Amino acid sequence: MEQQEYIMRINMLGQEAEKFESQMQMIDQQMSELDSVKESLSEIKKGVKNTEILANLGKGIFVKSELKDEKLYVNVGKEIMVRKTPEETIKVIEDQLRKLANHKDKITEGIEEIQENMQLLLREMSEKAAKENRQKKQECECGKEHEHHGKDGEECDCGDDCECEKD
Repeated sequence: MEQQEYIMRINMLGQEAEKFESQMQMIDQQMSELDSVKESLSEIKKGVKNTEILANLGKGIFVKSELKDEKLYVNVGKEIMVRKTPEETIKVIEDQLRKLANHKDKITEGIEEIQENMQLLLREMSEKAAKENRQKKQECECGKEHEHHGKDGEECDCGDDCECEKD
């Protein structure tokens, strides 16, 4: 494999790792939001009816409201709403957090695999370059080691720098 191919593969792996990192950031954000909701639910669970709360309308917009009922309306998908207690809702959130944590673990494994592949490619590239460099050098009759500018098997053509050519 040529050096350009190694570099191209390493760059592709780097881009793949960046995608994983981006996914990891989104998961961290979702987990943080779920943790906040879980904390709020714990407060509602402790709360007393007819207590004033700030209800989040979304996008950082809140409205003062009065807690009339402990039961919540939870969207379970396809715009279907189910009434749940704060405890039941916390269990749903904890399940979502577990799933996100598992997904995060898989992404971490993917990133580690990419890093191993990148290290392997870098090692291969380095070993190949070192081997090519050793093949280019030869020892002349003068006893000095220098670049061999000819092809394998040809005599040294290093010119004026080589003392053995002058003899």
